[in-house]
Amino acid sequence: MKIAYRKVLLPFTLTVLLCSTFAASASKFPVTESNKSMVMADKFTFQSSILNEVRTFYVHLPTGYSNQGNKYPVLYIPDGKRKMQKTVAITDDLADFSRRIPKMIVVGIETNKNRTADLSTLTSSKAFLNFITTELKPYIESTYATNGENLLMGSSMGGEFVVRALLTQPEQFDGYFAISPSIYYSDFQLVTQANDIAKKGKIIDKKLYLSVANEGWNQGVDEFVYHLKKQPIKGLKWQFAKHEEESHGSISMMQAHQDLQDYYGTWAAPHFKNTLDFEQKGGIKGLQTYYAQRTPSVLPIGILDHMALLYVDQQQNKEAIELSLLSVKEHPTSGRALRNLAHVYEKLAMPKQALLAYEQALAIAIKNNHRASSVASHQKALASYKAKINLH
Repeated sequence: MKIAYRKVLLPFTLTVLLCSTFAASASKFPVTESNKSMVMADKFTFQSSILNEVRTFYVHLPTGYSNQGNKYPVLYIPDGKRKMQKTVAITDDLADFSRRIPKMIVVGIETNKNRTADLSTLTSSKAFLNFITTELKPYIESTYATNGENLLMGSSMGGEFVVRALLTQPEQFDGYFAISPSIYYSDFQLVTQANDIAKKGKIIDKKLYLSVANEGWNQGVDEFVYHLKKQPIKGLKWQFAKHEEESHGSISMMQAHQDLQDYYGTWAAPHFKNTLDFEQKGGIKGLQTYYAQRTPSVLPIGILDHMALLYVDQQQNKEAIELSLLSVKEHPTSGRALRNLAHVYEKLAMPKQALLAYEQALAIAIKNNHRASSVASHQKALASYKAKINLH
């Protein structure tokens, strides 16, 4: 196989555009054009022996991607050029800001000149699927730090492609996301195929997400769901969402956002109402067990520090200190963890320990080149505490 590569600046790319119409007034504003752009994905071409032609695909690596120990799931988008921007925006937001799903690699495969042939027509769409599973997927797994978990997501004809992939090559992906799939487009042959699989007792131990907008029975999804209920496929876990308030064009982003969160339902940080709730759910050991399968398996600083302060409020000193020290151990380069430890010691009237923790928080921030504002904040906190205990 032959892989060609170049950077790609998709429409999502951020550039400074200065219209000539405003050239006369532009000098009034302190704007400087930058040659550096925000790159959403890298673009590659692949000489496929299965398709006997060159195909294009895009790879988006998550924030902080590293192949040094960390491994990531891969989300494949079979209608990549149309859906890449939206999907990357969703996965990055859910992983980086919301922290509801793991960081993941997103691979978008560009459909060729005939989108229908790649995604819907039976013979050619199967060839396109074979290209993804036997040529592209092995390349991705050998080139990037993947963890063996693979997802497939598509909408409209892309959703139809997802359902066909599930029924023909279920072993290739772990989660299948078919958003408003065009079941009707291939004369409902997917309904017949699903019924045949059910009758033969074939086991498909996978997860399927189905959804449809305000499109009526013409889309074919309702009929597909009807037959899944009537003739269940052994092992298949599936769920169906119908959104009458959405259109065929508006459902994709909302549904992808919702389905990914549901698929990774245990990924979100646990919530504890109070210390009793924390203890009933296993306390520190329960938290460690919960995060043991994560990569990295670090306990969140927010949970540890919050629970420590709750224990302080209940005058349970031992538990408060234990959680705060664990936070420092889990986050050795964090000035925040040491600052919270200092705050706990201060509340427990342990001035020597509090002062030492404040000093260590500042030292850690300086040593690890934290932001200037962060260093200044630690300096201010230390000075304020020294003044409080009359130490100059």
